[in-house]
Amino acid sequence: MNKTNLDRLFNPKRIAMIGASANFGKWGNIILLNILKGGFKGEIIPVNPKEKSIFGHDCYTSVGDIPGEIDMAVITTPSKFVLSLMDDLGAKKIPFAIVVTANFSEAGEKGKEEEIKLVERAKKNGIRLVGPNTMGIFSSESCLHALMPMLMPLHGSVSMFSQSGNVGVQMMDYGQNENVGFAKFVSSGNEGDLTCNDYLDYFAQDKNTKVILGYIEGIEEGNRFLSSAKTASKNKPIIVMKGGRTQTGSKAAASHTGSMAGSFKINQAVFRQAGIVEAHTSLEMIDCAKAFSHYPIPKGNRVGIVTRGGGWGVLTADSCEEAGLEIPQLPEKIIKEIDKLLPDYWNRGNPVDMVATISHDPMPEIIRLLAEWDGVDSIIALGAGFRAFKIQQSTTTQFTKELKESLEFLSDIKKEAAEKPDPVLQFMSDLVKEIKKPIFSVSIGSDYAHKHIFEKYEIVSYPTPERAVRVLKHMCEYGQYLAAL
Repeated sequence: MNKTNLDRLFNPKRIAMIGASANFGKWGNIILLNILKGGFKGEIIPVNPKEKSIFGHDCYTSVGDIPGEIDMAVITTPSKFVLSLMDDLGAKKIPFAIVVTANFSEAGEKGKEEEIKLVERAKKNGIRLVGPNTMGIFSSESCLHALMPMLMPLHGSVSMFSQSGNVGVQMMDYGQNENVGFAKFVSSGNEGDLTCNDYLDYFAQDKNTKVILGYIEGIEEGNRFLSSAKTASKNKPIIVMKGGRTQTGSKAAASHTGSMAGSFKINQAVFRQAGIVEAHTSLEMIDCAKAFSHYPIPKGNRVGIVTRGGGWGVLTADSCEEAGLEIPQLPEKIIKEIDKLLPDYWNRGNPVDMVATISHDPMPEIIRLLAEWDGVDSIIALGAGFRAFKIQQSTTTQFTKELKESLEFLSDIKKEAAEKPDPVLQFMSDLVKEIKKPIFSVSIGSDYAHKHIFEKYEIVSYPTPERAVRVLKHMCEYGQYLAAL
């Protein structure tokens, strides 16, 4: 399977929608609607012998009646009809079919037998299958939303394969919340034919993909996956979340996609050998996707910390040390420079505690001093985006007239400041590009602030230091893997 062939799957010019329906609530209706609503750049052709047109598009009785070449078919018909459709697709020389239909290997032995027959018939006709039991694919390049859920992902540089359709589409939904855009996505389903190995190989050479995500329950071809991942991870980070880590989870995986989860310890060893970043939660995966797709990989594990409040600096230092990251002592030269910026009673150490300085904001100067120092490889700035916080309106019914006027005046000042560009965040954004070191912002509990910071300034930000440290740990380990190659 080469790039040209898979390009016809992810960037088709003409699609046959087999099982297209005019009845709301059926998958043949919802997926067709998603493709049209998503602004697909090619042509979508409904196939249904009972309908003359759907959503204003002429329907064909069968695939064979469609004039011209077809790149790919989406199939939503009941499972008993899918096998015979392979002959129709083969006669039309359609190279790819996305089989949304379930009731195959995930449904037990009888379903497994039917899936084997389906794959054999597809191969006989020169067809490669996505699925069966898939939730579809997405491609930003062709604006293709051939998905079961009514989801419009953000466009970006992250591509994902997922052995669970629900987990995969939820990751794209999380991406909307965290401003993480996707280039391509595929729900691999039962992997009767095309497997996660095929998608990994394709994403590795796709020019629009910078970071590869994967949700895996079982790896049937472990050696091939290891080889593919080793090749891909030299140039692109691969972030994987493994399902079926426990005995109970393994049994659930077998009944879910028909996959055997295998030994979790063996899979972990494979991941380490291949340079794969292993995320343990869905939130950790999307956090990693954000950082890996926007920031340079740190050259080492030494961290500089700047904080507006001492307690958060202590907690961040604890998290770093527990994660195997180093917090180096400040050299005398930098201490003397910071002495010029902070009161005499500052702590003279790393983390740099700015002792709640508000008359003058020294954070940019301190961050630059740390960034230009060759003793640290990355920086965590706590409270850098305080101007991005939403203004909370309080009731003033119990206040005197004078106090009410003062509070309203203060609110106006805060609102005006919040609407202006934040000089600290803009400085950090420019410095990352200049120094080529990751600088993380921690907005200390504000869910709104960390999303606003990333969206407006492209500064990778998290609401807690623990999330920032966890991502930085993964980035450092990946950097060590690259350095050891």
